[in-house]
Amino acid sequence: MNEQTSSERRRLTGVAIFATAVGACAVGAFAIGALAIGALAIRRLTVQSIRLERAEIKSLRVQDLTVTQLRAAEVMVTDTLKLPESGVDHKAS
Repeated sequence: MNEQTSSERRRLTGVAIFATAVGACAVGAFAIGALAIGALAIRRLTVQSIRLERAEIKSLRVQDLTVTQLRAAEVMVTDTLKLPESGVDHKAS
């Protein structure tokens, strides 16, 4: 009887250790996934709020653009440029 109880205990101990190992792997996988999703979200927020101090662009084609304020030393337009008709004085030199 003592041998049977000891055998059952060993079996239960083995099952408990296996279940603990599987649970630890599941928790670790969940944590890694959460970190990866968090990193993607932070990267996306960073890209959306980027600010350029100085940029040199050789060629740029934009189909639709809305700008609230633009400061430029030199702008060359090859096609038409339409400015909004408002009370603001637009000067081009």
